[in-house]
Amino acid sequence: MSLCGRILLGLSAATAATAATFALAPVALAAPKASKSIAVRIEGPNADDIREDILSIVPETLGVVEPDAFSKALKSAGQAKPVGDTLVSKAQRKKAIDRIRKAGKAAKAEGVIYGVSRTNKKKKKEVHLVYVDENAGDLAVDGAVPLSGSRDDRKKALEELLGPTLAQIAPPPPEDEDKAKGDGEEGEGDAEKDGSGEEKDEGDSGTGDKGGKRKKHEIGSALFSVELGVEFVGRWFDYSDPRTLNLRPYGVFGQPAISVSGELYPLASTDIAVLKGLGITAGYARALGLNSAVGSGDPISTTYQRINLGLRERLSIGEKSVLGISAGLRFLTFEIDAPADLARTVPNVSYTLFRAGLDGRFPVGSVALGLGAEYILPLSSGPVYDRFTGASVQGIGALAGVMIPVATGIEARLLVEYARFFSSFQPEQGDAYIAGGAIDQYLGLRLAGAYVH
Repeated sequence: MSLCGRILLGLSAATAATAATFALAPVALAAPKASKSIAVRIEGPNADDIREDILSIVPETLGVVEPDAFSKALKSAGQAKPVGDTLVSKAQRKKAIDRIRKAGKAAKAEGVIYGVSRTNKKKKKEVHLVYVDENAGDLAVDGAVPLSGSRDDRKKALEELLGPTLAQIAPPPPEDEDKAKGDGEEGEGDAEKDGSGEEKDEGDSGTGDKGGKRKKHEIGSALFSVELGVEFVGRWFDYSDPRTLNLRPYGVFGQPAISVSGELYPLASTDIAVLKGLGITAGYARALGLNSAVGSGDPISTTYQRINLGLRERLSIGEKSVLGISAGLRFLTFEIDAPADLARTVPNVSYTLFRAGLDGRFPVGSVALGLGAEYILPLSSGPVYDRFTGASVQGIGALAGVMIPVATGIEARLLVEYARFFSSFQPEQGDAYIAGGAIDQYLGLRLAGAYVH
């Protein structure tokens, strides 16, 4: 009996172990979800920017082969040199297409988007794109996208050409988490967990998802921008209610000046609220060869220059519009190097100004309109105001312009900038200079080119 009991106990234990093995087998042998990836390669001018635009329309469920890995595969397939215009000629490209297909298989890519940036026979810039997969038949994509116009126009054209094919080969998005859990499984749609066991949203990662990354060459997320231009400046100074004869007005317009300015956003690539849009601004302008004269008298050397330093908070409103909130200092100098007898009457100024304002950039078709306004508070004003008793000075400014895209990251700008200082005096009997106040106005018409990174 004792021996029979031990045998029965052993059989029951073995049975239980076998049952446990069978219960765990389906989980241990479950196949991972299949994934797909493509390779993207562009040759010619602005290749990196074009590739970046293509990557921005690739579905999130579709992977992208590293460029270096595909380059090695392409060389191994026998295509060490650029394909060039051969890609466009159906009669000449067979060998190149076969090598691209071979490289795609070696890189374990579902297919290859291959493009050549070039100038066509009509002298127009374009990128010719093909999609090469393992099938040797007709290409799913074989067409050109124009590179003229704005970057938004180019992205729309890329979406029209490549979108249907990318959507067809991309795996479907993960199942909904609640639905998966309702089926009694953990589900592939569950949120990723970090090392602490807490759920982690993909959008919270340091680099962000495709929608959260900084967009290169776009003014709303640029790391920096630089502007260089020629400005035609004017100044008008006049007194209100003048009482003495030693008050001389002044006027000039159309004087050429050189101007340079820039903005830097050090944390633009981060997801830190407020700080990612905080930038440092700086600018400098100086008139070239400016002279002044009284009537038909000899020309007198004159200096006009301005320096801007400040901070700007950049806020995106809508899809492409940008609002700026800025504050800083401006140093504005207008000095006529007149002899002693004339120097007592000319309106020389040396403003140190605190300024605060708002500006906006709003797309209208393929161009953008810029508008701005600011309040200007003089901290010091200069010689002309020191002559008057009780001088009080304030100012306002305005800006308007049109920005026209020329190439990726490059735009032409036509800007009009205006500043107006209005002052009041409290003269006393016996003062050498008596007036009710003065108006000092500045106008600049600027033609500039800008690079946005």
